[in-house]
Amino acid sequence: MKLKLATSLVGLFAASAFAVAHAGSPADYFNKIDADASGMITQAEYVAYKTSGGKYTAEKASEKFAKLAGAMKKAKSKDGKKKQERSS
Repeated sequence: MKLKLATSLVGLFAASAFAVAHAGSPADYFNKIDADASGMITQAEYVAYKTSGGKYTAEKASEKFAKLAGAMKKAKSKDGKKKQERSS
């Protein structure tokens, strides 16, 4: 019983620490990156945000942006194909 309680408390503590470190909604996170409030995140905004904390270099942030943008483009193209198939 004590082991289960200790394990649960560790899990709760880890979840709380994660929540504090990543506070806010996805919209809040998006708005932090979208510096000009245009509703779109440009590569320049993404790189500026990621390099501001010193965790990423501009090169690494650009690579990550390209990877994310590619994934989004791929997801949109799959969604478009599904819509075309349904309307046929």
